[in-house]
Amino acid sequence: KNHETQNVIGYIEGTTTDSLLVFTAHYDHLGMMGRQTIFPGANDNASGVSMLLNLMKYFSKARPKYTVVFIAFAAEEIGLVGSGYFTSHPLFPLTQIKFLINFDLAGTGDDGIQVVNGKVYQRKFDLIVRLNEQNKLLKQIKIRGEACNSDHCMFHAKGVPCFYIYTLGGIQAYHDIYDRAETLPLTDYQDYFVLLTKFVETL
Repeated sequence: KNHETQNVIGYIEGTTTDSLLVFTAHYDHLGMMGRQTIFPGANDNASGVSMLLNLMKYFSKARPKYTVVFIAFAAEEIGLVGSGYFTSHPLFPLTQIKFLINFDLAGTGDDGIQVVNGKVYQRKFDLIVRLNEQNKLLKQIKIRGEACNSDHCMFHAKGVPCFYIYTLGGIQAYHDIYDRAETLPLTDYQDYFVLLTKFVETL
C-alpha cells in the first residue's frame, strides 16, 4: 500500500491537433513471488511495451495526421490502477481521443491476433481485417466482444472508442516462471507492427 509508482506519457504532434490517437501498454509485471521465485514478464508485458516504443520511433519519423499519445501504465497487474488513475485525472479531455489501442501480450502471433471490442467497433475491426488481407500479413484476426481484462477497460467505461489487441498461439507461458525473453518467439511481430501502422495511417 505504501509503494509509489507512476505512468509514463509522451506524444508526437500531428498535423491535426484536435483529435488524438492513443497507444497504451502496462510496464509492470508480477515480478518476485516470494523471495526466490520470479515471474519475468517477457510477454506480459515487455512485449507490449516494445510495440509501444517501436510505434513511437516510427511516428517520430513519419509525422502522423493525428497527434499520437503514448502511455505506459503502472500497476495493471494489481487491478488496472495506473489506467484507472489516468482516466480519473486525464491530462487532456478523453472526448478528444479518436481511437485507442492497448497492447498486452504482443510476443507470439503464430495464430494471428485477437481484437477485444471488435464487435463493439465493427467498422474499425472490418478495416483492420481488410488491411491485413490486402497486405497478406497475419494468419488471422479473430473478433471478440467486450472484456475488462486490460487497461483499455478503464477508457471503454468512459466511452472512449478502443481496442485491446493480443497475439495468439506460440508459447503459452503466462503469469509464471516460463515467461522469459529467451523463449518468446515474436513469430509475427513485424507483420503485426506493419498492420498497426497501416491501420493508423488509414484512420
